[in-house]
Amino acid sequence: MKIGIDIGGSHIAIAIVKRETIIEKIEYPYDIEFRKQIRENIIKYLKDRISDILKEYKIEKIGISLAGYIKENTLLVSPNLPELEGINFADILSSEFSIPVNVNIDSLCAGKAEKKYGCLKSYENGVFLVIGTGIGAVSFHGNNMYVNEYGHMVIKRDGKLCRCGKKGCFETYGSMKILKENTKSISGITDNSGETIRAYLRQNKEKPEISEIINQYVDDFCMGLSNIIDINSPNVIGFGGSFSYYEDILLDRIRNKLNNEILFIDKKRMPDFVMGKFRNDAGMIGATLF
Repeated sequence: MKIGIDIGGSHIAIAIVKRETIIEKIEYPYDIEFRKQIRENIIKYLKDRISDILKEYKIEKIGISLAGYIKENTLLVSPNLPELEGINFADILSSEFSIPVNVNIDSLCAGKAEKKYGCLKSYENGVFLVIGTGIGAVSFHGNNMYVNEYGHMVIKRDGKLCRCGKKGCFETYGSMKILKENTKSISGITDNSGETIRAYLRQNKEKPEISEIINQYVDDFCMGLSNIIDINSPNVIGFGGSFSYYEDILLDRIRNKLNNEILFIDKKRMPDFVMGKFRNDAGMIGATLF
């Protein structure tokens, strides 16, 4: 058995993993109090939960999926979790529990899980996008996988300020965070959960004001996506993260826009679009594969 941990911009998830199967999972969305001292609180939370798990399971390895630039298990830069920069979770947890710990970029972890066991298994080349608070990306050719910073590709000159410091980044227009914020701004919803937002969009997607929000999101998303297609000429583009739960709301609109407008060079080579098999759990599974 292995422990897979996904530390995201809005929540932390911990799973007991056997190959591609999650035996047990716990999730904790950050609340206001937790965020006030998120650096200390995440370390304490991890130690407490891992201690609980070790009382019931024999664990051979811990893998951590984390958003940001990582070198030698240390988070160096993370626009969405700047409070955690400089932490070496591997050193902290391996010394606490005497278990090997690896830390890797979330998109690489998710892509590895989907390539080995999931939606990318039958493809030789493609791109996998992890879309949640931000946008992570990997491209792959055969079994070689590469991290891409497409989330910080500029799609609008002098656009919205991104947490990375640039303006007009893809993730400031194409992340789930922006879709949720725009929906909340006109719906009166105060609950920030994805389930509440999705339910509202499904029930009201034909209303003009809601349809406009969805269409604007799709327009911006397709601008970034078309660039990715031109750069990679992929056979497939896989979608993971919380985006994968919005398939019925977004995917047909994305396909229609790409089919009906000239947004990339070779429309005869439209890639397959697939949703991640493991959805938001791919990072935890993939973290255990290193």
